[in-house]
Amino acid sequence: MMRQETYVAGQLERALRTDPRTHELGIRVEVSDDDMVLHGQVASADRRRLVAQVAEEQAPLLTVRNEVSVTELPPEVPEVLPLPDEIVPSREVPPPHQASS
Repeated sequence: MMRQETYVAGQLERALRTDPRTHELGIRVEVSDDDMVLHGQVASADRRRLVAQVAEEQAPLLTVRNEVSVTELPPEVPEVLPLPDEIVPSREVPPPHQASS
């Protein structure tokens, strides 16, 4: 990668980190001639589209090749705790047997 291409790639990566729509830290950008290639992983297809959109807005003269993969996380299941009246009291444990003297 030539010096100017390295500079442009760095500027694009910075834009993807700082743009409020993306805030993506793990996206790498390669620039070669009139092309940019985006690499990395995001959590959804929407994020993948936004990454490409922000990159294209920052460098509209470059052709975007989006190789960002989607690693969808399973939906977060909230932990359900029992209500106080649903708590079953534990069986009392008898004190340890003491040896007689």
